[in-house]
Amino acid sequence: MTKQKTIDMTEGSLPKNILFFSLPLMLTQMLEVLFNLSDVAIAGKYADYIALGAVGSTTLLVSLFTGILIGVGSGVNVRVAHRLGAQKADGDNSATAMTIYTAFTVCGVIGIIVCLVCGIFARPMLEALNTKDELIDGAVLYLHIYSLGMSAMALYNFGNGVLSACGDTKRPLVYLSAAGVLNVLLNLFFVIVCKMAADGVALASVIAQYVSAGLILRRLLTTDDSCRLRLSHRLFDKKACKGVLMIGIPSGLQNAIFAVANLFVQTGVNHFDAIMVSGNSAAANA
Repeated sequence: MTKQKTIDMTEGSLPKNILFFSLPLMLTQMLEVLFNLSDVAIAGKYADYIALGAVGSTTLLVSLFTGILIGVGSGVNVRVAHRLGAQKADGDNSATAMTIYTAFTVCGVIGIIVCLVCGIFARPMLEALNTKDELIDGAVLYLHIYSLGMSAMALYNFGNGVLSACGDTKRPLVYLSAAGVLNVLLNLFFVIVCKMAADGVALASVIAQYVSAGLILRRLLTTDDSCRLRLSHRLFDKKACKGVLMIGIPSGLQNAIFAVANLFVQTGVNHFDAIMVSGNSAAANA
């Protein structure tokens, strides 16, 4: 990587390095959550209150699954950082390559599991939240489509974890920002031009998520440093897998805990009529 993109915490001003390293990382995690917000905003503005309420009814569930995937990415970040530190000491980069490949596999599998859980249990979860009858079909459709992007989200967080471990937090932010702009443009196209509603904004999010994953994987596959993803070296390390999960799962659950708590609030709100639910969705996202 170029010096402009990579931050070495062992050189220069530590407060400055921490600031320039942390800000892109925080903005990246915020942008991941804002994908659903843009869906709510455009559905409410250019569709109708039914579409707004349907998409808004899924916000906490989306935040729940997104938080888990971000947490797993944190596990990747810590584990890869450990291996990079050891590599500097012993000069052996094979363990780093093995850890990155293992993390890639783990995140891919977890992404598929989250996709299946979100897709298969979309209606039961929404019914458990007392989602209104006039909103639930649109909400289920939105979750079914949105869940198809969970695998891409998992791979993006894998790549974000690896690049961050290398000191590069700017590229993941740039990639996700580009995908966010694409998401908004596709939202407008599907809703205004194609006359779609909840399904249109969900489809836009899925496409944008795959674009962000594609960009970050392209970087990992083509870089010439220790953070390169080498698919030809298919060496799965059980110790690295355990390390990623031991850090990633608790971190993911920690990220998701507020969404879990707010699910009880959403259940109470859903006892009101659809217009009230739609208005609450808009206010809660803001």
